[in-house]
Amino acid sequence: MSFTGEIKRELGAIAPHKACCERAVLATLYALLSEERRNELSLKTENITVARRIIILSRRLLGLELDADIRSNRSKTRKQILVTVSKKEDIKLLKEGLRLVSDKADIFHSRIDPAFSVNTCCKYAILQAAFLAGGFINNPKKAYHLEISTHKKQVFSDLLLITEELGLEMKTITRQNKYVMYLKNNEQICDFLNILGIKRGLFLYHEIKLEKELKNDINRQMNFENANENKRIDAALSQIKALKKLEKSKKKETLSPQLLEAMELRLSHPTLSLSELAEVSPVPISKSGLNHRLKKLMQLAETL
Repeated sequence: MSFTGEIKRELGAIAPHKACCERAVLATLYALLSEERRNELSLKTENITVARRIIILSRRLLGLELDADIRSNRSKTRKQILVTVSKKEDIKLLKEGLRLVSDKADIFHSRIDPAFSVNTCCKYAILQAAFLAGGFINNPKKAYHLEISTHKKQVFSDLLLITEELGLEMKTITRQNKYVMYLKNNEQICDFLNILGIKRGLFLYHEIKLEKELKNDINRQMNFENANENKRIDAALSQIKALKKLEKSKKKETLSPQLLEAMELRLSHPTLSLSELAEVSPVPISKSGLNHRLKKLMQLAETL
């Protein structure tokens, strides 16, 4: 199961406990998923929990008995659940009860009316329903990304306003005729999961995130050490090349005993670092002192 599937499975087990939250959830699901065509209201979803919640809450809150049918989607790769409302009086009851009517005319209008998000608990319930119906979260092993998408502009605006009221700084984009609100900051994603009431999934998210960060830290350290090792080797090769050039020249005879000792030490141990060279030196010398002498030799070699 995908990481999104894991989160939605846990979220599906969290049912709204208050009547106000139940109505908010139902209004959100109808706003996101319903379409009115040929005097029939229909809702399509691939999530059986969403379909069950629509049917149960429609019966409990509005007294409606709805039909559901399972069919394949266009590509025949997944099953879709189709919930339909066909009676004219039932459609009217839905429109009025869930405020799915335009203010200007008595026509179907997808929106989440502000009356359903007055209470903070209802705002949480609305986001739970919205994520169940149109949410996605990446496995944090791959990338930090959480989103909710819909092709309905007004519903998108209603949801965005609710996230702002809850202090969530969602970014927005349009993609393939859909309006998308998303988060890419891992701390903000954790805050969002916490608002949804996800506990096990949040713990799993933290666990995977920490494992990823640890691996990244190890990789960065290894890359840093490899880079330093490459720099050390390059520096040693440059020194040896210059010292051999100096060794063959007449200037070698003009070198002080200290510089001659540094030259012989480096040529005798071409693979050692400066610290290691200082340690094996027969004459006590610090790393900085040895480095100073080698630089002096390099400068003399450049004049040849």
